[in-house]
Amino acid sequence: MPTPDDLRLYEAMFLVDTGDAASWDDLTKHLEGILARAGADVIGITRWDERKLAYTVGKHKRGTYVLAFFAMGEEGSVTQIERDCQLSEKVARLLILRADHFKVSDMRVQLGEDVREEVATRIAALRGKVEEDTGEADPPKPAAQPTPAAAQTDGGDQSDDS
Repeated sequence: MPTPDDLRLYEAMFLVDTGDAASWDDLTKHLEGILARAGADVIGITRWDERKLAYTVGKHKRGTYVLAFFAMGEEGSVTQIERDCQLSEKVARLLILRADHFKVSDMRVQLGEDVREEVATRIAALRGKVEEDTGEADPPKPAAQPTPAAAQTDGGDQSDDS
């Protein structure tokens, strides 16, 4: 397992053929294999959505999006994941983004029941961001209230000079 200094979290969106998504267990094993070969520690993989594509990708007019969160150290290679997905017949497109800003609760909201709790909490503890297990994302912070001095106006006539 990588140290906290070189640990990176990633979010990946795979576009796969809807026929391949029908055999979900085989597809998740295939995607986990691609991620494991690159040294990734998979936090979770979930089926996101099936949609009609804006344009034909290969020979496909419809596709299923698969969302995955994973962690890798600096020795892991995102380029190896991209190369393996290009060679895979099951993956039509791939987008990988850094997700260091995510907490375990954020990933839990995105992945639902497909999150691997033991991996997610181990990574959160390793990063030093142990969270309460609430099952929900952090609530939004209220906007700052203006100070009385900023709310005062000069009291003059404000006419529109158009």
